[in-house]
Amino acid sequence: MRIPSLFIPFVLLLVACRGAKQENVESNEVLQGNEIILNADQQKLLALNMGNAQNVMMSSTLDIQGKIDLPPQNIISVNFPLGGYLRSTKLIPGMRVQKGEVIAIMEDQAIVQLQQDYLSAKAKSALASLEFERQRNLVDANAGTSKNFQQAEAELKMQQVLVKGLAEKLKLIGMDPAALNETNITGQVQLRSTINGYVSKVNVNTGKYVQPVETMFELIDPDDIHVALTIFEKDLNNVHKGDEVKIHFLNDPSKHYTAEVILVNRGLDDNRTALAHCHFKSKPKDLLPGMFVEGQVDITNKIVSALPDEAIVRSGGNQYVFVRRKENHYEMKAIVAGMCKDGNTEIISGLENIPDNSIVLNNAFKLLGILKNSAE
Repeated sequence: MRIPSLFIPFVLLLVACRGAKQENVESNEVLQGNEIILNADQQKLLALNMGNAQNVMMSSTLDIQGKIDLPPQNIISVNFPLGGYLRSTKLIPGMRVQKGEVIAIMEDQAIVQLQQDYLSAKAKSALASLEFERQRNLVDANAGTSKNFQQAEAELKMQQVLVKGLAEKLKLIGMDPAALNETNITGQVQLRSTINGYVSKVNVNTGKYVQPVETMFELIDPDDIHVALTIFEKDLNNVHKGDEVKIHFLNDPSKHYTAEVILVNRGLDDNRTALAHCHFKSKPKDLLPGMFVEGQVDITNKIVSALPDEAIVRSGGNQYVFVRRKENHYEMKAIVAGMCKDGNTEIISGLENIPDNSIVLNNAFKLLGILKNSAE
């Protein structure tokens, strides 16, 4: 179809005007990735309400996950400082042990040598003591020299140090130096449990040579077994020492146990979490370290700064609100949210230095959709 020649300049003029208008908008405002400008139709359709965060009285229940834990001092690693062969043991993982019970028998030539060295040093120490007394009597009677007396004194001290050191080595492997004499030297040593508990690990077998630094068994003392709950950074201010926690196990959610928070770690790990340690008021049976649990903490009534739920959106694992910068210009700002109740959400941080009546109180989800479409 032939287009009238007078119509062509009109079309070109219209296109030129639109292009000039678009260039003018782009030149006046540079938008960031978290900003949008609404046109008149969008403003009318969304009917955005502006306002501020309000002080609201809130109470809630905080759901927390965790596991049964033990402090390091209740996990006992058993080794043999002298090194030797494991002659016998009856331990298997899960077996209960009593304090003082024989849990293994070790055997090695070094055990015999240590006893021999101790008894020899003890005999030499007795001889050095006699020589010391003899030299002192001679000096007192002006019949001896001070040099010989000093040598006898030094020899006695060296032998006493040697005897003391060897006696401590015997104690380290569980032998009583006072009960040792030349008639009861043995090549075997009994290892005894130092706690009432149970066996968690057995790392050796009969006949194996065990190095001094090698852990043979791991024993668990359950007396201080407790719950370690994982608290997220945003919830740390809601959990305190002395708070009561209701605990249930994943294999029996219907049964609850009461525990008390005894310590909240204020150091955050790489996941932005901290641990709250809790003691059971009535300890359940058959607790095992590592068992997963869930807990609930009742957060008492408190006045918090809050916004309607409709004002908050979640994107990429974070939470945001929209703030008006100009008449039709809005910015999405990150916040840290807390507990929720009755259609309101606590705002912990993120609204500092925000002008009055500039927070969008409704349709934040639709604004997020427009922002994402604009980005695309």
